[in-house]
Amino acid sequence: MTLPRADWTFLKRLSANMGWQARVVSHAPERKVKMTETEFQEKLEQSSAHAAAGQYVEMRADETVDQFVDRMLCM
Repeated sequence: MTLPRADWTFLKRLSANMGWQARVVSHAPERKVKMTETEFQEKLEQSSAHAAAGQYVEMRADETVDQFVDRMLCM
């Protein structure tokens, strides 16, 4: 669980009252790498090209969301 430093004192006191043990682990989470504006535009253009070529999948009128996702996963 990751908490802001301001909440740590409260959690430490609460855990002591509950008989738990809380400790600080100095592990920085990995940063998500965001795509650049150029990469985003390239992906958008590629997606538009696929749609224009008819290369897309749509949900059928008679299927549920679960059935649609199952069908997508089995392709």
